[in-house]
Amino acid sequence: MAKMMIVLFCAWGFVSPSWAGIKMEIDEQTKGEVGIWMQTWYQWVEKDDKVATDEDLNDFMIRRAYMYLKGQVTEHVSFFTHIASDRVGQDGLPATDAQRDVALGGGVAWRDLWITLNLHEALKIQIGRMYVPLTRNYGTTSTKCMMTTDLPFLQGGVRGSIFYASKVGRDDSVTIWGNPLDGMLQYRFMISEGVEGPNNPKDNLRFAGRLSLSLLEPETSWFNKGTYIGEKKVLSLGLGFDSQDDLMLGGSEKDNSVWTIDAFLDHPVGEGAVTAEAAYIDIENCTQDHNFSELSQGEDAENWYISAGYLLPGSVGPGRFQPYVRYETVDVDGDEDTDFWSVGLNYFMKGHNCKISADYTQVDQDSGATKDDRNIFTFQFCVGF
Repeated sequence: MAKMMIVLFCAWGFVSPSWAGIKMEIDEQTKGEVGIWMQTWYQWVEKDDKVATDEDLNDFMIRRAYMYLKGQVTEHVSFFTHIASDRVGQDGLPATDAQRDVALGGGVAWRDLWITLNLHEALKIQIGRMYVPLTRNYGTTSTKCMMTTDLPFLQGGVRGSIFYASKVGRDDSVTIWGNPLDGMLQYRFMISEGVEGPNNPKDNLRFAGRLSLSLLEPETSWFNKGTYIGEKKVLSLGLGFDSQDDLMLGGSEKDNSVWTIDAFLDHPVGEGAVTAEAAYIDIENCTQDHNFSELSQGEDAENWYISAGYLLPGSVGPGRFQPYVRYETVDVDGDEDTDFWSVGLNYFMKGHNCKISADYTQVDQDSGATKDDRNIFTFQFCVGF
């Protein structure tokens, strides 16, 4: 079997090498593609002065390493999978057995895996492990194509953790989605596992969904980009929700619910291009503790997020520069606020297929917080096809 796979991948390479992946076509209906993506990091993290044993970190890691396989078996049936490893070598990551099972901190796992029944462009049924369709930033945007160096802190970015139950941002589910109105509207509705085990004693299902309206060019694929670097004109408005009832959170039974609203703009301006994104998230009875803020399981919170970048006109050497700024805040009910300020710079040598990024982030805690202010610098090298 191993020899057959090697021969198959080699054959794909001879058939159609491409920066979109190595492609193969068996007949008019049966097609396939394979590709690889890697992000390597150096990160300096200032110590938390409120933790006596904490020290400054100089950390090299493999932030993400993905191999993707996708294909179409018939006109109406397709599949997709990511074989992935994440945060390999990150200092201070307490890799538990559950984290290793999803390749967080070590090992390799099926990060995404689904089969899709394509009944119509406006009606697709997708079964497997996939993004939770809640936020745009980690519900539709590919981590291969972000504008900022990483995700927002509240959604697992930099060294943060994800505020909602997930398997590294995904869940095992059935999702119905599609692109009616010539792709100007996209909907996604998921029924999934969500919180499992003793914290979900009644084994209740989770329900999540998202609507997005495209006012300029449509976005019809499962994965969007965090910046189109001048190649597309997008103005998108989004609305999402997430709920699961009768969970044991913070020592008592509570219903978890989240709703969010967001906006995204990407548009050429002269020889450059502007990208901007903003979101508001309302959290009731949070399912997870967050490691960089005061948000704990069972608490309510509000989260605001805004970012903006500008692709500078003209090339410098083999690529183009894109500076960006980002601000995120977490307001926990009856507790302290946490603010995240970031400035960064991307250098695109072949779009998102080859880029270098640098990011400086300041974490500001209120005076009564249990955590201290910290500074973080991140350098990233990203390649893939």
